[in-house]
Amino acid sequence: MDEKHLILEEYRIYSESKERYIDRTFLINRFYIVLVGVLFLLMLFLKTVHSEYYTILTGIEFFGIMLCVMWFSNQDSYSSIIKIKYNAVLERMESLLPVAPNKDEYAELMAKRHNKHVILVKDVQKWFAVLVLMLFIANILLDGTALVLELFFN
Repeated sequence: MDEKHLILEEYRIYSESKERYIDRTFLINRFYIVLVGVLFLLMLFLKTVHSEYYTILTGIEFFGIMLCVMWFSNQDSYSSIIKIKYNAVLERMESLLPVAPNKDEYAELMAKRHNKHVILVKDVQKWFAVLVLMLFIANILLDGTALVLELFFN
């Protein structure tokens, strides 16, 4: 094998590794979505059936807030790792090859994103994590207000 074939083989292996890493990020996001969904359903169930369980509700809401913060930061760290670990290295490898598909794909994506024609999945996932975080914060504030009102006016 000559040097070009070795570089091409390394590029292929690294590119496949990047795809597996991206697949893993989707699996982790599914995990957070399911866990946050279960917490939210549990919170709604307790609010409708046992609304007097303020401490349990507050615990669930606090855990939901922490989970959303972890989810958001996890997405951010995965995104940074993909940019640094994979894209940067693949672009350097592509400089040794006759074509640069990873670099071209990224340039095209950034051009479309600059023109507001593309919304990335990672952005939607981050906004979804922020939206669910706001729902948990709103619920903890409402339950805290209800608890204070009940304590002082009963």
